[in-house]
Amino acid sequence: MSPAEVSSTKSLDDHDVTWEVDQVSVSSEFRCGHARATPPSLVLPDDLQSRRSVVTGAAHGIGEAIAKWLIRAGAEVTVIDKDQVGLKHAFRTEPCQILEGDFGDDVDDVDSLADYLTRRGPIELIVNNVGVTTGHGFLDIGPPEFDEVLGTNLRGPWFFTRRLVEVLIEAQEREINRRQHRRGSIVFISSLHDRFVSGQAHYSTSKAAIAMLSRELAKQLAPHRIRVNTISPGWIRTAEDTTTREQVEKHARLWPRIPLGVAGVPADVARVAIFLLSDAWAGYITGQNIAVDGGLSLHTWLDE
Repeated sequence: MSPAEVSSTKSLDDHDVTWEVDQVSVSSEFRCGHARATPPSLVLPDDLQSRRSVVTGAAHGIGEAIAKWLIRAGAEVTVIDKDQVGLKHAFRTEPCQILEGDFGDDVDDVDSLADYLTRRGPIELIVNNVGVTTGHGFLDIGPPEFDEVLGTNLRGPWFFTRRLVEVLIEAQEREINRRQHRRGSIVFISSLHDRFVSGQAHYSTSKAAIAMLSRELAKQLAPHRIRVNTISPGWIRTAEDTTTREQVEKHARLWPRIPLGVAGVPADVARVAIFLLSDAWAGYITGQNIAVDGGLSLHTWLDE
């Protein structure tokens, strides 16, 4: 398992437009509900520059978007996914380290991945985005499906994060001036199904567990100047083909329930992740779970 180094500059797609991004600012026109608005230039936080970072599940969708925004902010980024073909394609022109990793593997393998990452020093910014499901209902979930989903979504990120945090705390303890201690920021990507049923009990259970793990870590790691937060995305259109029957049916089912009237895109989540990772922007925020859902979680039975 060895890293691949690639470099270049690329654009980020958001709501039918392209955001040209460099390490200073990003601006464009975006769609918010049914109205179009032109926001001021979005200046990326300076404090992310040169920070060692890792994003898991980065080959596609939300993980890919977060990693690319971190790269634009000047962070030193490592991307991890078991889909090496997709990962190398997504980051073929990006200045980052590419690693293969399956978080459904044994804990020893996950620890080895973390140790490999920290051989040149601690990781300060951690984005646990990896997540899978198998589409089974409760009565159809056997040990293989249970282990795959709970192992990948909960056990793997749990022990991966623990090992990375251990190394970061060890590095802090070696620093003489406590006021200059390395800070850490961890973001878990959960789902609205950490609070709403999905029909896939193993998936919802894993996401609810991740949300509570994030809160536990936020309290326990705060004395070490490590903040921990969660993002729970709603309907984020990550599928390349939006004309498939599945996507058309999902659109018909969910669109009327989203107050802003439009599905989200990965960049919507990435912007919130950048905010939470930055001490300059979110240094007093920890233990929070932010829904990025266009208001979908506001829908109730009264709306039926």
